[in-house]
Amino acid sequence: MVYSKSSRNEGQAVIEFVLGLLIVLSFFFFFVRMSAVFAVGNYIHYATFMAARAYSSSSGSEEDQRARAQAYLDATISGKFKSLIRTKGTPLIGPGSFYQELGGAAYWNQGVSYPFTAKLSLFPWSRDGQSILINLVSESWMPRNEPEDDCLTVRGKIEKNLAVPNAKVWWDNGC
Repeated sequence: MVYSKSSRNEGQAVIEFVLGLLIVLSFFFFFVRMSAVFAVGNYIHYATFMAARAYSSSSGSEEDQRARAQAYLDATISGKFKSLIRTKGTPLIGPGSFYQELGGAAYWNQGVSYPFTAKLSLFPWSRDGQSILINLVSESWMPRNEPEDDCLTVRGKIEKNLAVPNAKVWWDNGC
């Protein structure tokens, strides 16, 4: 078959190449963004774990323990990664749902729960309305040490009930 200049298909290969390149680049950038979301999710999970550790460590009062956990979350997560994630609601610092349902039997269910939304988009030029939103929650639960105030109160009660006058009670856990 002989092609003539009148068939006007000289640029077809270039157009197919450009369209194919756009599709390949879209998938490439989707996987790069998905990898970044996984990395940030891992970072948030670690930050949640460290905030739960700050909450579980002994301190002057339960409010002080909660304030330390919130300060750690604020320092490590707040305001960062705005293009990838958004905080969804407020983080829960304190007893979890099992603790409230089961009471003392679920003493381990205290810590931090951090809900957030990750944003994925197939095309790098996608608008917010065209993105895929994934709702995620990072949770870390562990037993909380009693605050120092509670420990000192119990120690005072024991010292008052001892038969020996001016006796002092000391525990090996630092209270």
